Amino acid sequence: MEILEVDSKTYAEVIASPSHVFNSAAFNALNESKCEKVYYLLFKDSKIRLGIIFGVRNNILTSPFSAPFGGFESTSEDIRLQQIDTALNSLEVWAKEKLLQGIRIVSPSFFYNENFLNKIYNCLYRTSFVSANIELNYQFSTSKFDENYSNSIWYNAKKNLKRALQSNLTFEKLIPEKGKFAYDVIEQNRKERGFPLRMTWEQVQETMKVIPVDFFVVKKDETPIGAALIFQVTPEIVQVVYWGDLPEFAEHKTMNFLSFNVFQYYKSQGIKIIDIGPSTENSIPNYGLCEFKESIGCDISIKTEFYKKLN
Repeated sequence: MEILEVDSKTYAEVIASPSHVFNSAAFNALNESKCEKVYYLLFKDSKIRLGIIFGVRNNILTSPFSAPFGGFESTSEDIRLQQIDTALNSLEVWAKEKLLQGIRIVSPSFFYNENFLNKIYNCLYRTSFVSANIELNYQFSTSKFDENYSNSIWYNAKKNLKRALQSNLTFEKLIPEKGKFAYDVIEQNRKERGFPLRMTWEQVQETMKVIPVDFFVVKKDETPIGAALIFQVTPEIVQVVYWGDLPEFAEHKTMNFLSFNVFQYYKSQGIKIIDIGPSTENSIPNYGLCEFKESIGCDISIKTEFYKKLN
């Protein structure tokens, strides 16, 4: 199978509707400065079958290079296993010719494109890619949000939600021009908890050029005490990029109130899945985050990092 190195414009014309926004040419072009070089690759036999965008970091071919996940895109739903196998073999030959040392691929969790991703995982395994990490990802199906929601969640979550609903909190969706108010709450939350905040406000603003972003705040007596920053990554899936509360107001159970209202809002918008992201890093769990997400009704999937050493 032939590999075509193309520019971002050509890639966007061929892979016009990627399965998620992080695989779009526009998003990757926006972030090109975050790696040494970007390759937009198309795989062709009698016609173009697959595409993938790689960034080079430390001589490693990486997809994604600046996103939660990346991976392959197919030009049709009837992609065959043999075609994926051939594409992976061609990729290895191509990468060795470039004197690259390895290939790293992190695809999304299966609920993004289950049949295709199962094929990809099988093919990666059979071509000697190894699982470098298996992350636990959490997502909420809005079909679970109904009049019985509060009775279906863990006891502590039910108790905390009841307390939050009695605390005279308000939930507000901000216009994008006021999104900085939500970002500032997140920034303060991360600072007080000692966690890194990987995106600056300026980077969020740049990302808004290619990804629809929603901002939400929770207020207590007009004081913002919790917030969420959420990307629309497919027509039916949104992803919580950041959310958090201010520890000094923890007695109001802000996060239970915030998650409840986020679920309610996206249910009303026809969104099917709210991807809340992993609660592990390098496969190591943050037990508190895992338990919170499970307690509010999230389901669990896996997101696997595959790696193949070349030299």
